[in-house]
Amino acid sequence: MIRAWLLALVVLVPAASRAGADDDLRRARDTFEWGDYEQAGALAEDLLRRNVLSSDEQLIDANRIAALSALYGDAPDRREKAERYFLQILSIEPDYRLDPFFTTPAAVEFFYAVRRDNEERLAPIREQRRLAKEARRAEEEARARFLEERARAAQEASVEPEVLERRHLALVFLPLGAGQFQNGDRSAGWTLASIQATAALTSAASFLAIQSMTTDGRIARQDLELSRNLDTVKWASAAIFYFAWGYGVVDAWSRFEPEVTRPRQKNAPSPSAPPAARGEEETALVPVPLVSAGADGATVGVAFRF
Repeated sequence: MIRAWLLALVVLVPAASRAGADDDLRRARDTFEWGDYEQAGALAEDLLRRNVLSSDEQLIDANRIAALSALYGDAPDRREKAERYFLQILSIEPDYRLDPFFTTPAAVEFFYAVRRDNEERLAPIREQRRLAKEARRAEEEARARFLEERARAAQEASVEPEVLERRHLALVFLPLGAGQFQNGDRSAGWTLASIQATAALTSAASFLAIQSMTTDGRIARQDLELSRNLDTVKWASAAIFYFAWGYGVVDAWSRFEPEVTRPRQKNAPSPSAPPAARGEEETALVPVPLVSAGADGATVGVAFRF
């Protein structure tokens, strides 16, 4: 229990002291701006004597208030006192500048005179500060490079080349967008398949309708006009089918690559795994080439696996 209380004191007392120092410095700054230089100087000197200011900015501000308060006063040793505090500022920041908008010209001139008189002594401090800034900048750049390299290495480690995918030239010449599906252009494949299927069904339906009107090779007079229209639809649909087929062959040929290697995420399921294991829908359309040979010749076809 006693140890816990001691630990709490060690942690809380410095924090409370810093908070009180911040308030005292703020009060000294406000008092100085109100023109009560004697009280402001006393507050700033007390802060410096207690050594409770934690940052360079606070030390510079307290020494500035103490120096200017002494310089604005009427004590016989005011210039020596102000010089002492100005030197404290310059020991922290050799290139410090007073704000001429909030400082009298006489005080600014006196400060720069103090800096000129001590230029040789300030040179080593200035050089050390420059080296420290360069070291900090180099450290930050090295840290940024390290994090960037680690991120790039992690990204490269998560990707590995996929097993070579071989494509079949025979699929390029098949209808219903088979070549487009193989090339990975599913939107074009579905479009061509829809056009060709619709055209083929329309042409076949027209042919069957004409056949249903035929009796002993002849068409009744009242059905002649309708049969002519159906015959036109049949040939127009066939032309659309073959045109779409030819366009699909040319398009698939222009985009055909015999072998394709695509990157895949490390530990990703193999392409041969079931669709459910790869997180895909089982209704995905996959063209599968069918090639067979027999005594009467060879056949080439395509099947669509769902």
